[in-house]
Amino acid sequence: MRKNNLLAADVNFDELVDQTKNYTGAEIEAVCRSANSFALFKEDELEKLAKSATPTVKNFEENQVTMTDFKMALQEVKPAFGIDDKSLESSIRGGILDHGERFNHCKQLCNNFVKSTRNSSIATPMLTVLLEGENGSGKTALAAKIALESGFPYVKMISPEQFVGFTEFAKVQAIVKIFNDAYKSPLSLIVLDDIERLIEFIHIGPRFSNQVLQCLLVLIKKRPPSPNCKLLVIGTTSLKVIL
Repeated sequence: MRKNNLLAADVNFDELVDQTKNYTGAEIEAVCRSANSFALFKEDELEKLAKSATPTVKNFEENQVTMTDFKMALQEVKPAFGIDDKSLESSIRGGILDHGERFNHCKQLCNNFVKSTRNSSIATPMLTVLLEGENGSGKTALAAKIALESGFPYVKMISPEQFVGFTEFAKVQAIVKIFNDAYKSPLSLIVLDDIERLIEFIHIGPRFSNQVLQCLLVLIKKRPPSPNCKLLVIGTTSLKVIL
């Protein structure tokens, strides 16, 4: 693109590098192709081509790829490995409100856990935290906010909504895969949202999925296999006493 003078002067490669830290080579290529498509098929350019009786190659060569085209491409092409933006952002669509000193203290503690994980020694590669409170008190939103602001290269949310219709075995496999992927990153953060629903707890009985429970018990105590991996797990629950 650069050799053929197709890159606009405002394209900032340093900024693009910062925004593609989890992209594979193939995914970066897909971003470039997508940005090229946005440049070629802008609405005003399509109107010109429609009016032109015989569109030529020159019509396309005049369209340089801008930084805006790359930003639109990054919205379209997401890395398979990395940050689960959609699930996290949907959890804080209402925003985060300042609920006073106790809330700010809790938020600061969570941010301190993030810093502790980032700066921890090899002897303490894993940290687990549980947020508890009534339904609707904002536990998930706070956990999602902390996760998004952590700056960790691998951030995932595990929530009951992801597993509707899954068998116990399929759910366990999916959860294990997320943890195994986390071990491949130097810094990872996993949110275990609504743990009582993840294990399918109901008061009648009481009943729950022992298979999923045992899976979580193993994973939240298992040290990352690589000494270069640090993992923070933030869980949320409305039934602390039962857990």
